[in-house]
Amino acid sequence: MEPYEIAATAFGIIMLLFTTRELIRRRIGLLQYSLWMAVWVALILVGTVPQFYYALILVTQALGMLTPIHFVTTFSILALFAATYVLGKRIAELNEKVNKITQHIALMNTNNKKKKDRHS
Repeated sequence: MEPYEIAATAFGIIMLLFTTRELIRRRIGLLQYSLWMAVWVALILVGTVPQFYYALILVTQALGMLTPIHFVTTFSILALFAATYVLGKRIAELNEKVNKITQHIALMNTNNKKKKDRHS
């Protein structure tokens, strides 16, 4: 095995185990887990199964790209754009929830203060 194959396989296995641990701890959802598992399994396959790399070359050529690194780079950038969009959407949703909770707490504090004033 070449050094890059060993590194890719080791990294893929470590990240696969880490991702599984995060799912078990319920820090990530099943959809996120599935997406990351596909990435880690593909990385492990590239490192351990030479035919998988050759299949990647065929896919790359079918898409009109010169080398597999062009495919990987293009796919990675697209995946990062998608991740940025999803994270931005999630942040907006969480901000909305925080605002609603803050308003609810403020109303509860106001109501509690009014009740205390009436009983004094």
